[in-house]
Amino acid sequence: MISLFLPDKVTLRLVDPTGTPIPISHVLFRIHVFSNTKNDFLLGPFVTDVDGVATITKAHLLAEVAASYDSGLMDYDRIDECKPDVEIAPMEPSDIDRALKSRTTLWTSLLQGEAARWESIEELCNAYRSAVNGRVSAGVLRVRWDGSTISAEYTIPTTLR
Repeated sequence: MISLFLPDKVTLRLVDPTGTPIPISHVLFRIHVFSNTKNDFLLGPFVTDVDGVATITKAHLLAEVAASYDSGLMDYDRIDECKPDVEIAPMEPSDIDRALKSRTTLWTSLLQGEAARWESIEELCNAYRSAVNGRVSAGVLRVRWDGSTISAEYTIPTTLR
């Protein structure tokens, strides 16, 4: 069985239907890693910059994995035992609202690993508050991370609402 191999770097670039880059910041993405036996991992948020690009390093991915383990270690497989097929998608506005509510009422401090990505829980919450996902319609990517590439760049077909 082929297992997941996290790339060293993943670049997500928002583009219009003609392939022209869309420079819109604060679009939040989530990476869905499918487990073979336990809960799936939902890694993120990963935020686009002013150029409409989200740059994700392996360290970012591992920080999110650590946060998942911190929220329930026995609930997850080892990340390298997951399926190599992952889904990259913009977060739905309702998911952003739920995440913000959870981070301001239940999980009110950074989880293990998150300090590698965020300076404070407030910075993380501000990422959710600043999200513009309701203004865009972006495609969902299904890709394979099986070790065949150590760096991946994906264009995300996007339209403005």
